[in-house]
Amino acid sequence: MVEIPYGKRMRPRYLRFLIITAVGIALVAFALDIPWLLITLIVLGVLNAVVCVGALYVLAKQPHTISEDELRLRQLGFFDWRLPTSDLGAAQVAERTHKGQRSVEVIGDALVIQSLTRTNVSVPFHEPQLVNLGKTGVRRVERVEFWADDPERAVREINARTT
Repeated sequence: MVEIPYGKRMRPRYLRFLIITAVGIALVAFALDIPWLLITLIVLGVLNAVVCVGALYVLAKQPHTISEDELRLRQLGFFDWRLPTSDLGAAQVAERTHKGQRSVEVIGDALVIQSLTRTNVSVPFHEPQLVNLGKTGVRRVERVEFWADDPERAVREINARTT
């Protein structure tokens, strides 16, 4: 199994949130003299820090993967889709910007798994696939577009297992 990392673009954002949270908690602690408000803001700050650390952990430990049998695409802890390699066409580098509202959604005939509105790998399917997007339901797609930190390597690894 080969890992296809996708967190490089998002990591700085979560690190900034983490730093801003720590500085914010320190400033609030020095500035406020209202104990209940201070405690509330500290609890919210700690929860935000936990979310940021969790996201950084998931980005590092749960990349996309490709094996002889399947392509596994993830988006943090919210989305995990496994596709048999026998259903995949030839992957290609295709950098695109999307105006989508969600990090994982169907746009046109493609499932788009974006990183800060961008994708850079496109993989068509031999036959349309069904993907369950939870609240928005099951959708039929003809290709998937996603972000990879090294799109050339991702395409090379996918195509080595599909052609």
